[in-house]
Amino acid sequence: MWEAMLTVILRFVYLLSLALWIGSIVFFSFLAAPSIFRVLPREEAGKVVTAIFPKYYWEGIICGGVCLATSLVLGVLNRWSVLLLVRVVLLGLMLVATLYAVVSLQPKIQTVKAHMASVEGLSPTDPLHVEFGRLHRRSVGINSAVLLLGIVVVFVTAFTMKI
Repeated sequence: MWEAMLTVILRFVYLLSLALWIGSIVFFSFLAAPSIFRVLPREEAGKVVTAIFPKYYWEGIICGGVCLATSLVLGVLNRWSVLLLVRVVLLGLMLVATLYAVVSLQPKIQTVKAHMASVEGLSPTDPLHVEFGRLHRRSVGINSAVLLLGIVVVFVTAFTMKI
């Protein structure tokens, strides 16, 4: 009896943290950031987004850690399956990618930005502009990969959850 209740609680916590993680990626990437850049001048919009990024990534790390931990406990309690193992691996990849973005990539982007007076004032061939563009593309790629993997995790979760 207690195992059944614990399973329901773990599933709830897992689903809530997964929804918050994927929802924050969708909200920030497709609604908040584009709106901020549409309303504010580029330099000011960049400052706002820069202030949001650490919180955005740490929310992903916390939610990802909770998703991974609850999935592992569910695997121990309710017997492992191939789909549950796939889910754990995908969540692990998402979490590692998010950690890389916040621990390695974002500090590099901030260092390059600190050396630039303005992105708009730089020539497209300026080494700082080129480096910023390269790091930004990598950041967008990682964010996109985490979102796509998250969608796959939602799909896999649909097969592993019992009604």
